[in-house]
Amino acid sequence: MGLSCTALLIIYFVESILPFSMTFFFRLSPILAVLTLLGCSQQVPSKLLCRQSALLESQTVDISFNSNDTQAAVCLIKTQDKVVLIRHRLSGKLDFPGGGVDEGESLSCAAHRETWEETGFNVLVRKQLGRTSNGLALFACDLDAGIDLMPEHFSPPSWATLEVVAIEKVDPFSLSHKSLRYADDLASLRDGFIAFDTN
Repeated sequence: MGLSCTALLIIYFVESILPFSMTFFFRLSPILAVLTLLGCSQQVPSKLLCRQSALLESQTVDISFNSNDTQAAVCLIKTQDKVVLIRHRLSGKLDFPGGGVDEGESLSCAAHRETWEETGFNVLVRKQLGRTSNGLALFACDLDAGIDLMPEHFSPPSWATLEVVAIEKVDPFSLSHKSLRYADDLASLRDGFIAFDTN
């Protein structure tokens, strides 16, 4: 359990035993208490070394691609005729695994780290495919963990359950815009799927 979770649980406990008048400004709502408990699942394991192709390692950073409007990166993971997507807990919709860039981190390493945090997959970030309609850097990411043998829907690692409710393998050409967290990402998803195996 992380320090922040422990601190929130202690504060909630202390407030529950103090008279209401003493805790007026510090009273936690029941919703926050539930979110705190859900968020106190196992911590993300130690940060992995970024796995990226020699091509990405040797490329200089394209300033226009990593400009202020590109602060996040995602992975497109292809398995046979399907892609691996995450289902977000709050929206209930599908999305690429990925997220924000940490200070000093490359876009490809952000895609790797965020995919690890949300799926538990230690992918190899192979090549840049472009951007989504929301400006996220889209990367082709390879997975050698027997993903083809996994069921169509499976649970995320325990540390990701606050944000991710399921990991799913889906056909990108059978999805509708309404299935995705960001409906405009459907074209990027399909284009990336087609470009995945090209040089």
